[in-house]
Amino acid sequence: MADWEEVKRLAADFQKVQLSSTTQRLSERNCIEIVSWLIDHKMIDLIFTSDGKEYLTPSQLINDIRGELYDNGGRINLVELSKSLGVDLGHVNAHINDVVKGQKDIQSILGQLIDSSYITRIAGEINEKLSQQGQINVSDLTIQYDLPADFLQQQVLEKNLGKLIFGKQDQNDPRIFFTESFIARSKAKIRGALGGLTRPTPVASILNQVDMSEKLFFSLFEQTDAYGSLTGRMAGAQYIPNVYARSQSEWVNNFYKQNGYLEFDALTRLGISDYKTYIKKQLSSEEILLLNSCVISKNILERVEADIDECISSKSYVDLQSNLPSVFNEKDVQAILNSVLTGQKQQQTIVIDSFIISKSFIDNLSKTCDELVKEKTKNIVESGKYQQYQISLQASQAKVQKFEDVEEKVDKREERRKKAAGGKSGGGTQGRETKTKSTKKQSKLLSRNSEEDTEIVERKASLEIVSADDVKGIIQDSLEEEGLDDLIEPLTQYLLPKLNEQGLEIAANIYATTVADRTANRRQTHNELQNKLNALIGDVRLFEKGIKLLPNDLQTLLVKYLLKTLCTDIVTEILNYVAAEQNSSLVTDSFNNDQRLKFVNDLPAEFKVPLLPLVKSLTGQNIDDFMTAVEEGLSACSMIIKKIDKKKDRTIVLNHKHQLLEQLNKCEDLALVLHLATLVIFTTATQCMLHASGRHVSGLLSFLKQYLAEDQHAEFTSYHDFVTLMLSAGSEAENAKEKLKEKMATIKSIANDFKKPGAEKS
Repeated sequence: MADWEEVKRLAADFQKVQLSSTTQRLSERNCIEIVSWLIDHKMIDLIFTSDGKEYLTPSQLINDIRGELYDNGGRINLVELSKSLGVDLGHVNAHINDVVKGQKDIQSILGQLIDSSYITRIAGEINEKLSQQGQINVSDLTIQYDLPADFLQQQVLEKNLGKLIFGKQDQNDPRIFFTESFIARSKAKIRGALGGLTRPTPVASILNQVDMSEKLFFSLFEQTDAYGSLTGRMAGAQYIPNVYARSQSEWVNNFYKQNGYLEFDALTRLGISDYKTYIKKQLSSEEILLLNSCVISKNILERVEADIDECISSKSYVDLQSNLPSVFNEKDVQAILNSVLTGQKQQQTIVIDSFIISKSFIDNLSKTCDELVKEKTKNIVESGKYQQYQISLQASQAKVQKFEDVEEKVDKREERRKKAAGGKSGGGTQGRETKTKSTKKQSKLLSRNSEEDTEIVERKASLEIVSADDVKGIIQDSLEEEGLDDLIEPLTQYLLPKLNEQGLEIAANIYATTVADRTANRRQTHNELQNKLNALIGDVRLFEKGIKLLPNDLQTLLVKYLLKTLCTDIVTEILNYVAAEQNSSLVTDSFNNDQRLKFVNDLPAEFKVPLLPLVKSLTGQNIDDFMTAVEEGLSACSMIIKKIDKKKDRTIVLNHKHQLLEQLNKCEDLALVLHLATLVIFTTATQCMLHASGRHVSGLLSFLKQYLAEDQHAEFTSYHDFVTLMLSAGSEAENAKEKLKEKMATIKSIANDFKKPGAEKS
């Protein structure tokens, strides 16, 4: 207060100075300095004008702002206010709150000051506009008055509604206000527009005619009591007059009663878009079946069932397409068949296109092909094609089974690996992370191979007994008589697998009968071959015994000769037997050893493993190896080598000697006489058999010298020399031949009269 008193005294002094004479006045500069000093010391609060020549106090500025607001009709922009007062905008903004404070009728809105008088004035303008237009939108007022929509709606419209503004607020859209007269006028427009319509009309077209917004139309539609309905409340909706809906309903009901069906396309042409819902609503009391292109009544289904029953009882056929309306497509016919063909009817008929054919009719067609099937089947079995088919089928199935076993092993191995990798604590991995190889690719490969092999089995399983042309040729005439030309091809394809299956059954019966006969014959052949091979093997053993008495150099030659001749015959008999067991027509009699090896390598393992050493033993130099191998080979063929019986051996040797003597006495061949006589003497002298050729006679004579008398040996040696001269085809061949004829009787006599030497000779 003391400072303020001081200021007052200074102001009084300042006034005295101003009123004093010129000599006592302060200059303008002194005044400025004094005011600046007071402002700096915050003794006074003044506001400079924009030009800096005048000062204003805050209270004066507030009064000036209120005065300008009043002068401008209750609304002024702060920027314009700053210019009119000559004060910086910052000072105006700083004191706006002081202007509004305590003044309920003044508001600051978006850089503007507005008082209640202005609000009252624009409320009156809005009411006048509302009465003229009948409807106003806050959005339009926002553009007109350049004020926020919320301010206009809350502070102007809603606050003065019923006071200064006489109208109603739209419940669906609170930003729209209208008058009662406008609503009544709009209802009248809508009622008049809808009353003149007799067909479905888009709402957009109606709105263009009545010049009304879409929202207002939908909000007033229910209040107009229009004779019709809307398809929706969105853009693109249609108005459907009741008269049109009634005519639609009458047409649908009449057509359905007369025909028993309704076509969806016809309903669409009537303007019914959601026809399924419409049908369910319109025909709610009817038993109907929705098809692909139409809906049908229960009567049509009953009629179709009656046709099918007649088809079954008469063992014939029926064409549904000709008995149903032409508007039904293939999917409709199929849906009807699925509905009526159930249970026993489905088992007694087949469906081809739109035809329902009884299986009795099909069976009669099939019977006409029985003779053809039997004839074709017999030819196939006799030609061996059925046997080849069986072998191929078994091989393919075995291959598929092999792949399945491998895949199963892979799956099990993978499962064990997963268990080991993710096992319990302290297990094989010992808490460490382990990596496992992925078998995904391998499994895919096995799966792909298995699928391919399955396809091979299926392809090989389709042995064609009769062809499509054969079947078509038989059933064509009977079908053409019935007027079923279009069914020749499908019925042929239907009958073909059944006839082929029937042929396979007949072939199996024929083959089983043939195999039974062949098995009996094969059993007899098996026993005969086993006895024959045992006899040959016994001869080989006895010949080997005789060979062992000879010198080593001669033994080697005779072993090779025995393997090349008699042992090869044994192997040939075994290979021929195996070929017959494999249903092969090969005969190995003329095979060389390489061909035998190739043949054995192509056999299954059960024959390949034991027979391969047997074939290889023919090129060796040891009879023991052959005997061991032949025993294994015979075992694979379910044959056995009989035990050695020495008593029979003596009989065999004696019989062999008598056979040689018989051949010798009948023989007229000069060279062969020497060969037979030498073998007879060897058998008599050693009591052992020998298998040798004419090339070995010279060595045998050297060995038999110890058993022959000198004159006998001389005769044989002389005879041998003449044989050599004769076979050399030289100049002395004819002379030698004459000499041999003279000596032949002597050689035969020596062989016939030769006796076993005494003990001292032995």
